[in-house]
Amino acid sequence: MTAVIPAIPATAVIPATAPAGVTKTFADLVEGLRGLASHVPGLAQFASAPYLFRPLLMIVLLGAVCAVVGTLVNLRATEFTAEAMVHAVFPGIVAGAVYGGIDRIVPAAAAVALLAAVALTWVTHRAARRSASEAGTAVVLTSFFSIGIILSLAKGDMSGQLEALMFGRLLEVTDLRLAQAVLMCLIALAAVAVTWKEQVAYAFDPVGARAGGMRLLILDLVLNMAVAAVVVSASTAVGTLLVIGYLVIPGATGRVLAGRVAAMVAVALAVGIGGGWLGLLVMIAPMPHPVSPQAAVALTMTALFLLAATRAWWRNRIHGARREERDDVEAGA
Repeated sequence: MTAVIPAIPATAVIPATAPAGVTKTFADLVEGLRGLASHVPGLAQFASAPYLFRPLLMIVLLGAVCAVVGTLVNLRATEFTAEAMVHAVFPGIVAGAVYGGIDRIVPAAAAVALLAAVALTWVTHRAARRSASEAGTAVVLTSFFSIGIILSLAKGDMSGQLEALMFGRLLEVTDLRLAQAVLMCLIALAAVAVTWKEQVAYAFDPVGARAGGMRLLILDLVLNMAVAAVVVSASTAVGTLLVIGYLVIPGATGRVLAGRVAAMVAVALAVGIGGGWLGLLVMIAPMPHPVSPQAAVALTMTALFLLAATRAWWRNRIHGARREERDDVEAGA
C-alpha cells in the first residue's frame, strides 16, 4: 500500500495578500527547484506536490541553520536561555496573528524578538551569580509568555489559533512565509558567521576571553539575536513548543559524536537536514492515523540523538575496558 498524494496547483500555496512582485519571483525560484528535485531519488515524492515540497524546503532550511546556531548554543551551554527566547517571542507571534493575520506573524515576532534578546542579555550580565542569572531568565520567560496568552484572549476564544501557533502548521507553508523564513535565517547565519571565532573562544575559555578584551556583552547579544531569528523563522511552520528541539538536538548530537568544532557542525548539519527529510518520509508513509509532520521530524531527530548517545556510550565502554587491560598488563610487568 502506498500513500496517495493529491496534486495541488502551485498557485494554491501563494496567498492572495502577498506582495505580487516578491512572491512571484520567489515562487518561480521554488518551482524551478521543484522541477529539479522531481528527478532526484528520495525527493521526487515531495516534488510531486507543492504543498509537500515547500515544507521540505522549510525543514531543510531550518535544519541547516539550527545546526550551526545550535552548535554554539550547546558549546556555550545556553539551552535554558534559548528556551526562554522561544517563549519570549510568543507575544509577537500572537500579536501578528491576531491583529495582522498569519502573514504578519514574522514581522511582529521579529520586533518582539529584538526586545527579548536585549532583555535576556541584560539579565544574564547583570546577575552576579549563575543562579541569579537563571532566575532572571525565568522571569523574562514567564512574563513574555504570559503577555502572549493575554493577547491571544483579547479577541475572545482563539483556542484553535492558539494551538496552531504553539504547534505550527508545516503543511500550510506558503511562498511568502518561506521567503520570510529565508530572510530571518540569513540574518541568523550572518550574525554567527561574523562572530564565530570569538563565540567559540568564549565557549571554551570565558575567563580568557574576558582577559583578552573580547566584548562578551556583544557576543551574548549576537547569539541571542541569532537564536531569536531562528525562532521567528520557524514560528509559523513548527510552532513555539517544538522549535527548541530543532534548535538543540542537532548541536547536542554533534557534541556527543565529535571532538572538534568543525566536526560538530558537520554532524549537526547531517542530523538537522537528514532528520528533517526522514521525518517527512515518515509523515507521508502509509499510517493507520495521520502523523504530525512537525512531531515526526522532532522525534526522528530525537531518535538520531539517542543512537548517537548509545554509540558514544558503547565506544567509551570499550575504550575503558581496553585501558584497564593495558593497566593490568603494565602492573603485572
